Amino acid sequence: MIEAIPSPFKARLFSAWGFVFRALLIIFVFGLLHLLGLREYTSFISGTTSGNYHDLLGMTYFLFYALAVFVAPVFLLASAFMAIVSHFFASKQADNG
Repeated sequence: MIEAIPSPFKARLFSAWGFVFRALLIIFVFGLLHLLGLREYTSFISGTTSGNYHDLLGMTYFLFYALAVFVAPVFLLASAFMAIVSHFFASKQADNG
């Protein structure tokens, strides 16, 4: 039986669908910031600051870059693991019951 995809806004925080939604949201926001050209404002990493709002834009880009590289893959792996484990225990429960 195929289950309907739950609404991403009603997904629980620690659920497989919640992790997938948050990972996709992080990747989407990073892609949007990249398409807007905020990568060129990351010069603060090398110590050359402009002293205006461009540094804030660069920090925002760098923050979402770090989230997309380090956090989003972990969320996707955790959601896959949670789905496999819940499927395994659900089938075990059905066999015993």
